[in-house]
Amino acid sequence: MRIKAAAWLSVCLAILPAARATAQAWLPPEGSVNAGFVFNDTFNRQHYLPNGGTIDVGHTHTYIDSLVVSYAPSSRFLLAGTLPFVRARYIGTHPHKGSTVDDGRYHSSITDLRLQLHYQWLEEPFALAPYIGVVRPLRDYPTLGHATAGRRLNEELIGFYIAKSLDEWLPRTYVQARYAYSFVEKVAGVSHDQSNADFELGYFPGPRWSVRAIANWQNTYGGIDVPVPVGRPLYPYHDQLARERYMQIGGGVAWTATSRLSAYGLYKHSVSGADGHRLNDGFTLGFGYTLRRGVQ
Repeated sequence: MRIKAAAWLSVCLAILPAARATAQAWLPPEGSVNAGFVFNDTFNRQHYLPNGGTIDVGHTHTYIDSLVVSYAPSSRFLLAGTLPFVRARYIGTHPHKGSTVDDGRYHSSITDLRLQLHYQWLEEPFALAPYIGVVRPLRDYPTLGHATAGRRLNEELIGFYIAKSLDEWLPRTYVQARYAYSFVEKVAGVSHDQSNADFELGYFPGPRWSVRAIANWQNTYGGIDVPVPVGRPLYPYHDQLARERYMQIGGGVAWTATSRLSAYGLYKHSVSGADGHRLNDGFTLGFGYTLRRGVQ
């Protein structure tokens, strides 16, 4: 089971979004070094209101190029890091007053470094891998506007992956879930921690291919409803403090080209949400490469 699961999940390493592209319930063998490049193309046509309704106040188009690296110092631990470079553009007639990025042009920035440490707690009867992490902004980029590159906030998080092969009932099939709680830096004295959860159902039709369905969920505890009228004390911070909630669904396919190289594609969109951008179309293309194989 351990060998089979590790082989399956070596393909799955690439399929997840950039922030957790190397994090799995089954960790790689001791000494493994992996690197990946992930390209995200997202288009938002609407904004979610606090009641879940939508409003069209302009569109945003965002590209994110992320470098992902990981190292397994032992079969029980995995160190992972992600560094994104973001390019974003606002298209519309309702720019944020005072924003330096809502001028119709693309603005780019390196944003927030994410570091995580994962631990293989269990492998049977299911795989369980808790993890801790930090998010640290690397530069002082703008945070007011539709086309901001990010929130520029420090975070500490704790979470876990849990997964199980369904081979006993459905050959070449598995399920995996992730949950994380983020302790987010307060802004203007306002707390706005977050919970995130993902669910994944995957199937391997052949030794080199996999397909999967995914769902992503987020909830914010605290924060504020948006939009905020210009002139209110929290207006300059409302994009950082938005009480954003969403549910997204999607699917993808992955291909293992060689024992070292894999590639994947993924699509997802929002089905519900509040206080944030609505993800109308989100495309992801990624590549993973094993720089050094570990010892099983």
